[in-house]
Amino acid sequence: MAGWFRVFLLQEDGPKPSGIMERLQALMPEVNGKFRTDEDGWFQLILSHSVIGELILDHFMASEKGVRSEINTWAAWLESKQQFDLMERIIQVKQILSFEVTPEMEENVPDALVFRRISLALAELAQGFVHIDGIGFLESDGRLLIEDEDAIRADL
Repeated sequence: MAGWFRVFLLQEDGPKPSGIMERLQALMPEVNGKFRTDEDGWFQLILSHSVIGELILDHFMASEKGVRSEINTWAAWLESKQQFDLMERIIQVKQILSFEVTPEMEENVPDALVFRRISLALAELAQGFVHIDGIGFLESDGRLLIEDEDAIRADL
């Protein structure tokens, strides 16, 4: 499950750092987090835990330079797959949370599904949805919305 994990949020505000940490501590007791902030709020969360090691979670606002064009690329891909409802949702995205799981990280974690659970927990916290490389788009409850093309090719 190495690759990028993206959480798409429709809310302009939130999630607040305290809410994020409460949710993640319920998922992984003893997880620690350090938020990096600037005048616009937090832009990065560095998580550390004995199971996952260090995981860097980036936070982007759709209004930031280059982010809207990335969202539009996702929308165009979804339109090409005739996923119009999901396309509409992604067009409305206000924030993106993302992190990368490298093959080395995956090898060192006894339960690689923990990364999927982290992304789904964050999506649930903020009424969002998730994209995981090689898997596809998922609702916060884990229900698959559309499979990633890499996952489809892997099944052939």
